[in-house]
Amino acid sequence: MVNVMAKLPTVRGRREAQIDARRRLAAGAGALLGAFTVGVMAEYFLFDRRHATGRRHIARERGVAIVRRRSRAAVRRAKYLEGVAEGVAHRAAHAVPVRNGHREALDDVSLAQKVESVAFREAGVSKAHVSINAENGVVYLRGRLESEREIEELVRAAAAVEGVARVESMLHTARFQTAG
Repeated sequence: MVNVMAKLPTVRGRREAQIDARRRLAAGAGALLGAFTVGVMAEYFLFDRRHATGRRHIARERGVAIVRRRSRAAVRRAKYLEGVAEGVAHRAAHAVPVRNGHREALDDVSLAQKVESVAFREAGVSKAHVSINAENGVVYLRGRLESEREIEELVRAAAAVEGVARVESMLHTARFQTAG
């Protein structure tokens, strides 16, 4: 005896057949739509005797303009990234101030500024009437302070600053002169 039910398509088989039919229909519709689009574009840019030349020219110019803008943007981006790379390299090179076991010597202006910021803070004196100069590691202190003790403290603090080879003190105490 032959099983009739086995020869009938199952519900699942019918659904798959319907899905396959829909896919074939969609593929055919997509191909038809693509062919129509190509035909319209060909008519618009090639076969229109009156306007096709101008349209081709405009399309070409727009394409060139897009390429030009993108290349300029790429150049700007490259310059930006070059600056970022320089900054990273600078930070990496200056992350540790010690080179070959020795600190790099400060220039005269930097040394004078360092002595001014460190020595006056350490000595606890006013810098209102004192000027500081540095030449080849020698620090020159000029001006006046209130007492000999302040002068000694400032000279000691300036000599303790790293990078100072010698301190030349031309400081004096304030003298009160009376009109006679």
